[in-house]
Amino acid sequence: MRISWLSAEEIAAARQALKAKSPAWDDHFSPEFQTPAEPAGLEHFDWARMTEHVARAERVSEVVREQGLEAARARFADSGVAIEAATLAAAAHQGEALDLEQVINVLRCEIDSYVFYAPFLELMMMMGRDDLDRAVKTYEEFVDNYAKALSRIPHGAARIGAVRDGLADIYVSTGKIEEAEELFEQRHEEDRNDVAVALSASRAFLAAGSISHAVRWLGVGAGRAQALGRDDLAARLRQKAEAVRKRLS
Repeated sequence: MRISWLSAEEIAAARQALKAKSPAWDDHFSPEFQTPAEPAGLEHFDWARMTEHVARAERVSEVVREQGLEAARARFADSGVAIEAATLAAAAHQGEALDLEQVINVLRCEIDSYVFYAPFLELMMMMGRDDLDRAVKTYEEFVDNYAKALSRIPHGAARIGAVRDGLADIYVSTGKIEEAEELFEQRHEEDRNDVAVALSASRAFLAAGSISHAVRWLGVGAGRAQALGRDDLAARLRQKAEAVRKRLS
């Protein structure tokens, strides 16, 4: 399970620098995290936070490997640190010992912009089928917190848009059509140089059997494509809308 936005190269660089300072992961916390020296020529814009993210994940993983999952849970389950909660949850998932509360705990920790949250959102919706109201509310709260946390970081807007698109899809699949339409409209206005939101909306509604909504969004997408000078795409979307519309007759 992927739990970090960091690339393999970034993780390797951080791990190497941390190991050069001390091979014991606990040594990097006394009790606050001690940032290792940055390798010459790397100049990562966020070296301190990146290395702390890696060190915390490695520290949890080491306890899981050497002492077992329960020992790791006893030590880190209540830390409130997202990457530690995510690492624990990933280990539990691998060992088929993951429960809904642990997934929700990851999403309720203070946002870490380096944590890759997509699998936890997906797991929450899958495991929370018996209490969809709670799952949707947790998703909404996460989206709000994520937007606040990522509003000032590089590429933050794109990630915020992605999680909001995901929430709109969830609204469709759980029958919250008005909420879905409102959020898709907002996202379509925000992303004015593409048709991606309209296409996402049409697919979501089509999958849910809401044919009229799917047709409308195909039309919206065609209009946006036309405005952007993408005439071929506009024509294809209108043809698809007509084909889908025939299902209503």
